[in-house]
Amino acid sequence: MPNSKLSHVLTAVAALSLTTLGTLAAPTAVAAEHTADAPAAAAACPWSQGAPPSNLNPYRTTDYAAGNAPVRMGPYGVCDQVTSIPSGSSVTVNCYVTNSYGNTWSYVRGSGWIYDANLRNGGSPYPCQF
Repeated sequence: MPNSKLSHVLTAVAALSLTTLGTLAAPTAVAAEHTADAPAAAAACPWSQGAPPSNLNPYRTTDYAAGNAPVRMGPYGVCDQVTSIPSGSSVTVNCYVTNSYGNTWSYVRGSGWIYDANLRNGGSPYPCQF
């Protein structure tokens, strides 16, 4: 009987260890952009292309903020916030880019970039032309 009890304890410890590792690993993957950006937070925004030219990107798509959606100077979370769109408000987006983390950001003419996950319909369907 003591050997059986030890087996149950070891199984429980192994299961707890795997569960703990699983819950610690998942947020790291989800927050990859923010974790990778953290050391660069003191540095400037990595975006240097500026705004997409309106003559090459004449598109207009209406979307809605899924929450309080920050609008930034570039398509990265570390870029300065210039304004925010209140939850449920409509916003006209023109085109989108995919940043180096694989995240898509839509351009709001005259304002800046908004992360597509912060928009109810996923942002602009048109890739930006430069």
